[in-house]
Amino acid sequence: MARNRLVQAARRLGVPVIVVDDMGESDILLTLRAYYRKRQRPIIDAEDHGKSIYVLRANTINQMQQFLSDTFNLSVDTAEERGSDPALQNTQAAIEAVLNGERWVELPPASSYVRRLQHQMARQANLTSHSYGKEPYRRVRIFRE
Repeated sequence: MARNRLVQAARRLGVPVIVVDDMGESDILLTLRAYYRKRQRPIIDAEDHGKSIYVLRANTINQMQQFLSDTFNLSVDTAEERGSDPALQNTQAAIEAVLNGERWVELPPASSYVRRLQHQMARQANLTSHSYGKEPYRRVRIFRE
């Protein structure tokens, strides 16, 4: 598990995460599917001590952000209220512009995780959105219909 990615994901979402080396200090064990399947000693120890074990499919920031969002019961609205992500602030401004008469607004390129949040926000505002372009320049366009 890439600790730096987990810390980065936690920082993006504004949630408290402390990464420790000692299993005795931990509340949970977060691991990858491939490592979990091997049933190595730390996994067995965590199960023996009754620790909650969470298994991610991939060692990516998106997977970690999804896990943290689920664990901390975060929603798009929570992230908006915190104003933690400029991309979500831009999305809210684009939604308001379309609702105020703009035909459509194209947002800057964003990661798949941010684009998913942008699509959710557009849906909540009863607007249509589509992704255009190829990675890493893929972006969301929001419009009425």
